[in-house]
This record gives sequence, C-alpha cells and structure tokens, in this order.
Amino acid sequence: MKRLVIAFAAILIAGFAFGQTLEKGGVLALHHHQVTLAPGVTIDQYFDFMVDKIWPEMEKVFPNTTAKILQGIGENNKHEYGMLYYTESLEVFRTYWNDDGTPTEKGAAAMAQLQPLMEELNKLGTNTQVPGDWLILDR
Repeated sequence: MKRLVIAFAAILIAGFAFGQTLEKGGVLALHHHQVTLAPGVTIDQYFDFMVDKIWPEMEKVFPNTTAKILQGIGENNKHEYGMLYYTESLEVFRTYWNDDGTPTEKGAAAMAQLQPLMEELNKLGTNTQVPGDWLILDR
C-alpha cells in the first residue's frame, strides 16, 4: 500500500514537474533506487552528476523522453531516490524497451552510448533499483 501511495504521489508530481500534461497513451517509468555512496562522496555530488552529465545525454539518445530525479523526503525513504521518465507514447517506448524490460536493439545502442558516463557515476556510488513502467490510461 505504501508503494502505491508513493507511486501515486510521484505521478501527481510528474504533471507539475514536467510543466506539461500527461497524455493518455504516454508512459511513465518510475524507478526506485537505493544509493550506496563511495567514501567522501555526497548525495548532492551524485545528483549533480546525474543532472549535469547523464540527463542531457540520456535525452539525446532517448528522444521524446523526459527525465527527472525524485529525492525521498519522508522518514521511510529519505536515503532513496527515484528516476521518473515520461515517454510520449507506448509506441515510442517500445522502440527502446521490450515487454520484459530488456532493451531492444535500438535501446541497447542508446545504453551503450551512455556506458562511459555510467562508469563514471559508479565511481561516485552504486545503486540498486526496482523499475516500474506505467501506461497512462486517462488524464
């Protein structure tokens, strides 16, 4: 139940965070992460690298997808964060991701372009994630 409330809150926030409406047929991907930082690295440094380095490249290699970072602020998730992606349609989403969550050929090529940045990020810290993809049924 708690995860459902968090997911619902994230979806509501997404409508405001992206400054646009969430259209029927779009896809929201909400990935829940737990970060283990490398010694001497702050969570702010980790987030800054995500926002300044990875997001700009991610939006280039996954066109028609917008990404945002969510930081946990509640007692149950204050050391966690989420990644929220919005893709304009299921058709666009499926050009990158199969039904089972594995990347398509195009998705794998996009991820390969991000690999050098991901290796740099892993020097700052590691994370485990639980992905969740949601088709928007209604506005």
